[in-house]
Amino acid sequence: MSQDLLEALKAHTLWLRGRGGTRLDKPWADFAGVRFTGCTLTRARLPGARFDYADISSGDFEGADLFASSFDSATLFRANFRRADLRGANFKNAMLAEANFTGADLTGGVLFDARPGERAMTEQLGRRTGADLSNADLSGANGGGAAFKGALLAGAILRGVDLSGANLRGVDLTGADLTDANLTGADLRAAVLTAADMTNCILQDANTEHSMGLNPEDEPRKPLDPDLRLAIARHCTWAQTFGAKGGQANFTDQDLRGFVLSNLDLSAAVFKGANLDGVSMRGGNFLLCDFTDAHLANCDISRAQMRGTCLKNAVLDGSNLSDSDFTEADILNHERKPTGRKWPANMLGVRLTNCKVKGARFDGANMIGADVTGTDLSQASLTGVRR
Repeated sequence: MSQDLLEALKAHTLWLRGRGGTRLDKPWADFAGVRFTGCTLTRARLPGARFDYADISSGDFEGADLFASSFDSATLFRANFRRADLRGANFKNAMLAEANFTGADLTGGVLFDARPGERAMTEQLGRRTGADLSNADLSGANGGGAAFKGALLAGAILRGVDLSGANLRGVDLTGADLTDANLTGADLRAAVLTAADMTNCILQDANTEHSMGLNPEDEPRKPLDPDLRLAIARHCTWAQTFGAKGGQANFTDQDLRGFVLSNLDLSAAVFKGANLDGVSMRGGNFLLCDFTDAHLANCDISRAQMRGTCLKNAVLDGSNLSDSDFTEADILNHERKPTGRKWPANMLGVRLTNCKVKGARFDGANMIGADVTGTDLSQASLTGVRR
């Protein structure tokens, strides 16, 4: 690294601290091969910069201008690229375990191998974790043959991206926008595509075995409202990171009529006072959700997971609850392991008039004050129900 560049970095640090100095503004700067761990390049202007083979682990590039920069074979372990301008950037062969690209603009870039290998990640992190690309914009980028195993792509914008032959096995793409994306020959085994927008997405020869979110015919699903799709993506990230990232979905008092929530995982989301009349929730996961005072009349809630859900004073008149599970939910510890304690479904004062409940399970639920007029509860399991 040149002496001029070192002086510019010192001045940038002073500028960030409000102690004079000047903002780093060095187009085409050369950091190739440099070991610069823990560097602070927040809001720096470095378009076209070269970081090839550099070690900039734990570096902070938040909000930086890195347009068309190259990070070929760079070590970026735990680097922070939140909201950075990475349009046209090259991350080919980069090591990106635990790197954070939340909200970054990666449009038109050459994508990357988003993990250093399972063994290396386990040694470094104690777990197999890839880059965090939640809500990042990678529209039109080239990721052909790239490996994203372990990466988090919930809510990412991947419009027109080339992911042909890419390894997306087990990757979380909840709520991602895959409009016009090319997934020809991609490995999508066990990938999560819940609430993803797959309009005109090419899935020819893709392996979708055990993937979640595709309909039974493996055809693209009807796209969700963008706001709802992003809320689901943020909620998924929130659940997976124990609240460290993303955000819990809160639909309190919202009008959700006309939406389709079937087969979605919205565990622990809040629907207090929401209007979901006529909404399809078939096969969805609503574990520990709060539907207090919500309107759910004439809904299809068949085959849904409703364990530990709160439906206090909710209105479900005419809804289909066949084969749904309203039993107790396990209370987990911080490691997501059962504590042995249970959380029963709260159906205090719920209205269940003229509902279909064949095969439904309400074991252990609190149904004191429930109105079940016209509902044949003999077709449901009621072991230990409080009435």
